[in-house]
Amino acid sequence: MKDAQKPSRKFTIPHDKVWLRPDMAYFEYQKQATGIGHDEIEYNGKHKRIRELRDLAIFGLAFYTMQEHSCFVQMNNIDDSPDAFLMRPVSDETQEIAPIEMTFYGRNKLGLPKKSLVEKLSERGGKFQLPEGYWILIHIGKDLEIDHQAVTDNLLALKTDLKAFSVQEVSNHPDTIARVVSYSPRLEAYDVNIGAISHKLAQTNIPGTVTVKRGRPPKE
Repeated sequence: MKDAQKPSRKFTIPHDKVWLRPDMAYFEYQKQATGIGHDEIEYNGKHKRIRELRDLAIFGLAFYTMQEHSCFVQMNNIDDSPDAFLMRPVSDETQEIAPIEMTFYGRNKLGLPKKSLVEKLSERGGKFQLPEGYWILIHIGKDLEIDHQAVTDNLLALKTDLKAFSVQEVSNHPDTIARVVSYSPRLEAYDVNIGAISHKLAQTNIPGTVTVKRGRPPKE
C-alpha cells in the first residue's frame, strides 16, 4: 500500500464517512442485485455500478488474503473520479487510501472486444493514461482468454506509478470463485473463494463497518 501514498491532484478525499469490510460490501452487492439476472449484471450497462461494487468487494477480499491485514472499501458516490477507494488502517488516527479507477473488458451486444486488453488500456484515453498514484481495477468477462503477461510488460515499460489488477469469475458452482490478477511489480494471480473468505472475515474481530471523518488529503 505504500504506492497509495503518491496520489495525484485528481485524487479526492473520500466523501462518505462509512467504509465497509469487503465481505459486507459483497453482501451489499447481493442485496442490490436481488431480482436481476447474473448475465444482466455482467453485460447490461445500466447495472454498471452494481457490477463495480461486486468487483470492488472481491478485490478487497483478495487484498485481505494477500496482505493478511484488515482493509475496507468504498464506492465514490459523489465525484466521477476515482470510482472507488480501498483503505487500510495503519493506526487509530492514520489510514492509507488508494484511489481506484474501474474499467470493463468483455462481451457486449456486438460480440467480443475487437482490441486486446493491453491495446484497450494503452490507447488514447485508456486507463494507462491516468495520473500516477491511481490503481486500475479491470473487470474481465467470463471465459475470455487474456494475455496477462502483455499487460504486465506494457505497464512496467511505462515506468509510472500506476498499479493494475483484474477480476474475472472462473466458477459460480458449487462455490463462487474469482481470479484476481496483480500486474505489477510482477504478474501474480489469486483464486478467491468468496464464500470461504467472507466466512473467515466474519469470524475475526475486524468490524463490519468503520467510520472515518475524512481521508488523507492529496499531496501537493
